[in-house]
Parts: sequence; structure tokens; C-alpha cells
Amino acid sequence: MKKDRLDLSKENIKKLHDRCKKSDDDLYTFLKKEFPEMIIEERLKYLATVLNDHFEDYEFDKNAERINDEGYSIVKFFPKKDRSI
Repeated sequence: MKKDRLDLSKENIKKLHDRCKKSDDDLYTFLKKEFPEMIIEERLKYLATVLNDHFEDYEFDKNAERINDEGYSIVKFFPKKDRSI
């Protein structure tokens, strides 16, 4: 990925989604760890695109505390874990 442009291609979004599923983090925390130098608005574009393409693979607890980052209040979306183990 070029540092000066977001890669919102289906392939890249799928890779991010797959890596997030392997983590124990919510989607935003995962993206913040993956892209620590990225400005928040770009990170939120990734979050929105991943959720747009893979919404059914995420869940949220409406009672969970939100993440507050640079004035944004962000809902924690966690990847659904494979329950067929």
C-alpha cells in the first residue's frame, strides 16, 4: 500500500478483514495498531469500508464503552468468532 493513498480495493479490504478476524481486538483498535501514523479520518474510511463489505461478520455490544479518539465516538465492532471449533 502506498503511504499517500488509501487502498480501498476489494482485495485489500478483504485482507484487512481477514487479519482483524485473527486478532482479539475490535475493528477500530486493530486498524489503529495496523496504521498508527494514519490520520483518524483515513482510518475511519477503512473501518467504514470493511463494515460495508463484511458487516454480517461483525457484532457489537450496545452496552460496551465506545472508543473516544480525537473527538470521535467510535462503536466497537468485534469480528464474530468461528463457533464451529
